[in-house]
Formats: sequence, C-alpha cells, structure tokens
Amino acid sequence: MSLGYSIAQNTDFIIHTDMKTGGIEKIINKNDKYHMNWIFATDGTDLEWFTPEFGWGLGFITIEKEGRQETFKWNSISKIVTENGKTVISYDFPDFVMKITRSFDQEGSLIENFEVENTSTTNLKVVDMGIYTPFKDWYKGGAEVCLTERCHAHIWAGGHNSSYVNAIRMGTEAPHLGLVVTEGSIVHYEIINVRDLPRKVAGSNLRGGITLKVEPTTIKSGGKYGLSWKVFWHQGYADFYKKAKESGTVIAQADKYFVPVGETTNLRFSSKDKLGNVSCEVEGKTIPFKQIGNEITATYGAKTPGDKVVTLKYDGKQTVVNLYFSIPTAALLKKRVDFIVDKQQMNDKSDPRYGAYMVYDNEINSIHVNTPFVVDHDEGGERLGMGVAIANWLQQNPKAGAKYEKSLLSYYDFVRNKLQTPDYKVYSTTDHKKRHRGYNYPWVAAYYAELYKQTKNPLYIKDCYYTMRKWFQEFGYGFYAVCVPIKKSVDYLREAGLNEEADLLLNDYRLVAKEYDKNGINYPSHEVVFEQSIVSPAVNFYLEMYLLTKEDKFLVEGKKHLALLEAFNGQQPDYHLNEIGIRHWDGYWFGKRASWGDTMPHYWSALTGRAYILYYQATGDKEYLRKGKICLENNLCNIRDNGAGAAAYIYPQKVNGKAAEFYDPFANDQDWALFFYDEMNELLKWK
Repeated sequence: MSLGYSIAQNTDFIIHTDMKTGGIEKIINKNDKYHMNWIFATDGTDLEWFTPEFGWGLGFITIEKEGRQETFKWNSISKIVTENGKTVISYDFPDFVMKITRSFDQEGSLIENFEVENTSTTNLKVVDMGIYTPFKDWYKGGAEVCLTERCHAHIWAGGHNSSYVNAIRMGTEAPHLGLVVTEGSIVHYEIINVRDLPRKVAGSNLRGGITLKVEPTTIKSGGKYGLSWKVFWHQGYADFYKKAKESGTVIAQADKYFVPVGETTNLRFSSKDKLGNVSCEVEGKTIPFKQIGNEITATYGAKTPGDKVVTLKYDGKQTVVNLYFSIPTAALLKKRVDFIVDKQQMNDKSDPRYGAYMVYDNEINSIHVNTPFVVDHDEGGERLGMGVAIANWLQQNPKAGAKYEKSLLSYYDFVRNKLQTPDYKVYSTTDHKKRHRGYNYPWVAAYYAELYKQTKNPLYIKDCYYTMRKWFQEFGYGFYAVCVPIKKSVDYLREAGLNEEADLLLNDYRLVAKEYDKNGINYPSHEVVFEQSIVSPAVNFYLEMYLLTKEDKFLVEGKKHLALLEAFNGQQPDYHLNEIGIRHWDGYWFGKRASWGDTMPHYWSALTGRAYILYYQATGDKEYLRKGKICLENNLCNIRDNGAGAAAYIYPQKVNGKAAEFYDPFANDQDWALFFYDEMNELLKWK
C-alpha cells in the first residue's frame, strides 16, 4: 500500500492495481520466464503520456439526461470493499455509481464486472461507454524486445455478446492472454493515446491505447447496466477457442469473407453447448440454417454488392459475421486497371513526371499533384506497384487492347529515364533530390520482370538484372525488402539465354541468405522498428529460394519465420480482419486524412497471403492455400466497385477521439494487393 498499488495473485496471475485510480498497471503470468507485463504501465515508465487515468479497467461514459449530454471518467476511487474473495471498487457521480468488481474464478481466471447503477430519479441514456484495455501492442525496442515482451492484440469487438480479444505474444511462445465477454455486449473499439513523436518510440511503432466500447442503452431510475469479462492464459488459438467456448462464447467463422456476387460462402457458429432460440438473419430477413448439436451452419449469397452482416441470434444474445460482396473479381480488377490508365497517369508533357502513375484524390476526382511535397505521396516509391500490377494483369489478359501496352511503355520511359540514373540508381522523385531508398530497387526490378514476362523483350530482364545488382552495390545484402523478384529474375534471365547473369544474381541471393541466417529472428530495424513487413520478406525470400533451388535448408529456415509472420494475422469473422496482419501507421503516412489507427486491411498485409501460397507450393499443406486465398481476397476490399482505390481502411470506431471507420480518399499504393491476387495464379503453377 505504501507504494500506491496492491498486488493480487494466484497460481498464474500477478496483478498490480493502482489504489488511487482502481486501474490495473500490470498483468503478468507468474510462471513466465520473461516476466512480461501484457499491458502498458501507467506510471510513465513505458510512455510519459500513458498516465494513471488510462489504467486497465478505467474508462469513460457519456450520459444523456433530459436532452443534455455529459462525459464522465472513472479514475478516482470513492470506496473499496473486499470480502469473500471479491474486490468492489466504487466511483460516485451525481446521477450514477460505477462499480468494478474483480475476483479469480475456480480455474484461476480474472473476472471483472463493470456496473453502472442509475441513482437518479429519471432515465439515463448511455450514449457512449469505453473501457481501457491497453494491451502492449508496441514495437519499441525492435525484434529483440518485441518477441518476448510485446503482444499482437487480435480484437473482435464487433461480436456483441461473443466479443473477445486474443493477445498473442509476438514471439509466439506461450502463455498468451485472452479476454472474452461473459455478460453484456461489446460493439466496437477505439484507439487513444497515439502520438506522432518521438517516432522511434511512438508514431509508427505505437498502436495506441485499445478501448473496448460497451453497447449503448437506457438505464431506468434505480436500474443497473453493465458488462462482465473473463481474462485467462492460453497456449494458442486452439486452446483460446476451447476456453472461450467453455465461457459461453460463440465462435463464428466463414469459408470466405470477400465474396463475388453470384457466389456463396459457408458460415459456421460453434459453441460448447447447444444453443436455444436460434435465428439467422441478414438485413432483417431470416436465412436458412442447420443446427446439429453445438454447431450451426448456413450458406449465404448476396444479389447486390456491398457490406452484408450475418447475425446469429441465440438465447437472447447475438453475434455476427461481416462479409463483403463484390462485383465479379475479373470485372473488379479490370475496372481498377482502367481507372489507373485513364485517370492516374500523368499525361501533361510539360510536367517532369510525365508518364508516371500518380496518387489520385477520390474526393476531388483528380490526380494529386503533391504540392506541398509529402514524401509518401510522390511519383516513385510504393506507387511503382501500379506498373507491376498492370504488367502482370496484361499477362493474363493479353487481348485487352493497345491502350494498356501504350500506357506501360510510357511508364517504362518514366521509370527508366526519370526515376533511375543511367547506371540504374533509383530515386523516389524525378529531381533525384529526395529519398534514396532501399525498398525502391526491388520494386523497379519487379516491374521490369513483369514487363519481360508480358513482352519477352530481353531488354526488360536486363534492366531487372542491372537494377538488382545496383541495389546490392548500394545497400548490401542485409536489407529486408518487400516484393523482391527472386525466382522470377533468375528464371527469366535463363529463359532469355543470360545464364551468366542468372548465376551471378543467384550468388547474390545466396549472400543475402547468409545475412538472414546470421540474423535469425533478430530482425534489424527498418522504417518501422518491427512489423509484419519485416518478417514477411524473410519468409518470402526463403520460400522462393527453396522453390528456385530445391535446397531443403531454405524451406527449414522459411518455416521458422512463418510462425512469427502468422502471429500478426487475426482470425476474427470480418473481411477487414480475417487473415489480415496488424498494421496501424500506413493511413497516417499514405492517406489523405493522415490518420493513425489500425489499417484493416492495408495492402502490405497481402505479403503474408503470398507467403502462405508459396508455403503451400513448397509443402502441399492445403491449410496455407486456404489462408492465403482469404488474405489476398480480403485485401481487394480497398478496390472499390467503380475502380477507385483506397490507400487503407481505418477500422476502429475512433482514433484519438475522431471518427474513423472509413476508406481513405487517396488511391495510393493499394494496387500491390491487386498484383499479389493476380500473381497467385502464376505462383500456383510453380514447381
């Protein structure tokens, strides 16, 4: 007590509670050799702005009374009572009392109940209510720290009475932490406390404070309203689902979540016991289902494009599956390619960026000219994905028409003669005064490789070769780049009769392997110090090297990294989330809104889908084919039905208090997802 906090513990948990606020400062597994605190400390030792008022279990509530709204925060204890193994913390307000009750159950899980009691003489409308659950999903310290002392928080806060959070240690070593709703309903989450600077501490590396949103309601005078959840340790997804179902959670799943109109998806809802009073609905209309024991199945197909929410009602409760129905995929991809060629190519010959594929502003229906200059909105960098995607699409649609080939030739002239120097150095801008960036070289090389495959002109594979050699000269062999055309570059050089060049490039790749082998899972920091697109390059690299050489050592190494890559991906029943990697900075750097917050999905999460497809090709494991397809399909939601693109979808309800849940207005870079989806057909033919 003299330290200002109390310690509660059992055989598994060590919990530190701030005795001034009632918020939890530490959640630790007693038997964890790393002694990891799974949440942000609120004493300033983690981040100076994570202050005591943001402790676990604290929060805010907006009450409407007689037409007037006011927001209250519970963070100063009025009363504490401990008896019969339960601690009840009370917070008194003029019209209501907030009570938090904490205890351990017989299995050793932490049980928390949050109850609002209306002590006024009139009805109180709960307009908004959020509870802080600041899981330590944070990249500070890089891989060395993250793999043992950080977690990926996979949030399913749209599941109403079956909402949950599955927090997986980033290094995948159990124990992991789970949270499931046992009473009441959670309908979304928001992110608080994201800061721009210092960048190495916050910014791109900080997901922010996760806040679970309780379903709004009206509380009658003298009435009570609340929520209970269970927090427990588990060994991984299978164990999490088992324990969740034992706690009353209904686990919802679908065969696919991004579904072309005219196709159907199969839905499954599983529980510990058989559910009663069951119905299944979409937009208020019932759909057929089958119930056998503790499993419910249904098949659904929509007649029109758009979001479709399948709601399972059971025993007075509900949970959902969120689907997206698209126009037929082939038509969607063609619309996107047409949009780029017709609207996003710089056709002003007086502009030095003539021929470039540019960022497009969907709000004003115009190319974004990038004035004033913003580095991630320039004419180079990730925008190269548009050229890569169109060249690959043309390979599969060779009779599409001359306008696409003309557009690509103009883009080739721009890339080769304006972004690059004669000796193949790559810049992000035509003035060669901005970033000289390691990521850009493989993207240029990938464009040339796709042009070669489309045209069989040896000029392009030579350009690919010289670009890659220049990359190694400038950046060495230890850079973890994304979308390196490893197998394609060597195979296409041999196809063009350039065997000496193929051997030299393959030797370069072997030197990369030595650097990656030396690092192991201690990935070096890049623009973000640890992230999904630092791990995915290692997986894609090793698997491509295996498929290229058939040397088992590469498959063995690839499998080691694959487990870490999988940990970034969630399995929630929502097309934004299922098999989508956690990312939370891309909307800020690449979007018009410059918003932090979970980008679900963001196109680079498709790198994981590509890795899954490669692993399937290497091993024949069909589970990775299934997962890979879901990942690549779900990423297509950032391509709209009219062909417009969205840099990312900002998934949370709010970020730093501002409304989110939007597709960013900039079409910026999402076409890498188009490329990875189209390329899948090619990868599935690799032997």
